This record gives sequence, structure tokens and C-alpha cells, in this order.
Amino acid sequence: MINKFYYKKKSEISTYSKIYPFTKVVNSRINDFTYISYFCSINNVSIGKYCSIAKRVNIGLGFHPTNFISSSPIFYSKNNPLKQSFVSKQKYIDTKPTTIGNDVWIGVNSVVLDGVKIGDGCVIGANSVVSKDIEPYSIVGGVPARLIKKRFSDEIIDLLIKIKWWDLDVDFLSQKDIVEIFSKPITLTNLKKLHNKLK
Repeated sequence: MINKFYYKKKSEISTYSKIYPFTKVVNSRINDFTYISYFCSINNVSIGKYCSIAKRVNIGLGFHPTNFISSSPIFYSKNNPLKQSFVSKQKYIDTKPTTIGNDVWIGVNSVVLDGVKIGDGCVIGANSVVSKDIEPYSIVGGVPARLIKKRFSDEIIDLLIKIKWWDLDVDFLSQKDIVEIFSKPITLTNLKKLHNKLK
């Protein structure tokens, strides 16, 4: 669902997703059933399906060189906020693509740095700074974000990754007995029931 009060440039946004007002999405891809809340900045990011992005989350803000005499982009970037440059071509790559998996929840006020890969099923605690890759189904938090715990047992995680439920047809996922499995705490028994229905 596209709202006229958010900014989009060079991006693909699924019609089954929602972007809230006052959010900026640039050079990014947002997949089905993902929502991005108010006042977010999303740049050069691929975001999977069924993700929940809270207010004031910033992903892909770019970076500056720390081993140059100056960190000012006027010395290395043709395109910068100053609208002028001392160089005729780009001298430093100041952005990298960021990848957010499927079914990821990113808490309010979090920052995800350029080039990071966040695995499927992760939870990022509020006010976190994610500076390195996060394994699937991890719960992380802090500055910098560190592993707090895994969401589930290794056996359940392995089966979830094998099933890839986010790629299943919506008609299948919306069936009453399937919704029942999704609408309560996960157990290996219920997950195996879901897996068996796919065979």
C-alpha cells in the first residue's frame, strides 16, 4: 500500500506491503507483506517478505573514509550533500547493498549499517546498531548489536529454513488449520505438521 506522504526513488515496492508516511525509500526492494513504519530511512536495501520495521529505523546510511586526511565527501564524491566536489570522479565507495531476510522484526530507533546481511527470522532489539551479519533466527540487541539468544532450538531453525514458509502460496497460508499453527507458540510437533502438509 503506497501512501502519498512517503518518498520513493528508484525502488520496487510490493503492492502487498505498506510504507507509512514520512519514510524515505531509495534504491531498494521491499517484498510482499512487509511494513515499514513512520520516519524511516531505507537506502540500497533488499528487504524480504513478512518483515516488520518499526518507527525511526535507518538502514543503509552510507559511510565515510576514516583513513583519508578528511572524512568530508567533498574530497572523494562527485555526488554529495554539498552539491559541489573537488574531484572529477568518485574516489571512495561510500555505500554497500544491505540485505534483510524474511520474517525479520527490527525494533524502534535501530540502525543497520551498509553491507550487513540479516538472516531470516531475526529480531533486532530497539535502539540497536547492527554492524555485522546476523545468523538466521537470532535475537540481537545493543550498540553494537550482539547475540542475546536464538529464537528456537537448532532442530526447529533447521526445519524452518527448509520449509521457507514465506514462499508458500497465500491461499495455503490463510487456511484455517495453517493459521492455527502460526497463531500459537511454536512446537516441533506443529512445525512437523506444517512440513507434512507440504509433501
